[in-house]
Amino acid sequence: MTDSTAHPPHPGAGTLRDYARGRLPSPVRETVEPHLDGCSHCRVQLAALVDHAPLDAVWRRLDLAIDAPVPGWLERQLLALRIPDHVARLMAATPALRASWLCGTVLTLVLAVLTARLAEPADTPVVYLTVAPLLPLTGVATSFGRRWDPAHEMGLVAAVCSFRLVLLRAAVVLGSCVLLTAVTSLALPRLGPVAFAWLLPSVVVTALSVLLLTRLAAPIAAVVAGSGWLAGVALTEHSEALFSAGGQSALAGLLAATVGALLLRRADFDTEKGIHP
Repeated sequence: MTDSTAHPPHPGAGTLRDYARGRLPSPVRETVEPHLDGCSHCRVQLAALVDHAPLDAVWRRLDLAIDAPVPGWLERQLLALRIPDHVARLMAATPALRASWLCGTVLTLVLAVLTARLAEPADTPVVYLTVAPLLPLTGVATSFGRRWDPAHEMGLVAAVCSFRLVLLRAAVVLGSCVLLTAVTSLALPRLGPVAFAWLLPSVVVTALSVLLLTRLAAPIAAVVAGSGWLAGVALTEHSEALFSAGGQSALAGLLAATVGALLLRRADFDTEKGIHP
């Protein structure tokens, strides 16, 4: 099809097809492209010959790459451990891992260490051993529910059951707190097994607070579990009983009972009913 009086010759259908497929020789392409710039009729014909599927796929991948959140340091470490990406994101989004909570935890531990060195230099650091198990509870109190959790909606649709999600979140809080407490324990005036007698109580009160999540809001569950721990310390009149071999054995039995109750109540950890907002 040509029109020598008004326009340069229109490229034929075969030429346009080869151009669309990238098969047109360079000399011919150099004459076709200027014509396409000024001829809307040929551009319409060319558009009908172009396969848009690969280009659409490229745009879709680009949109996903732009919209995808950039993993933080913690999430990258979890992904390196081959934890599924949706689980790693939920764990890394735990509100208790914010800098404010971590700094508050460190400050509390430092003050407890100073108290132990100044007020209890030769005795069992009861104040330190009493305060340390309470710190994971503050993380549990702020790790669940719409009010504090920025990933609450993502947790509702995540491919992970609520019970497992709660355990993962609680484990992240407990693990980070245990690490910080273990480091500061090295500064206590009296080293030895008693300096780490906070570990078992920390696990026990955290497990109790998780168990209470099936009936109570997270802050209330943390307060109840923490109050139980403080009551236990008070009933022993701030002695070393809870931190002796006998006391640790009793705490181990309580932990076993709590874990058993958690397994029996695992079906109650429905996201909407068990984890209160």
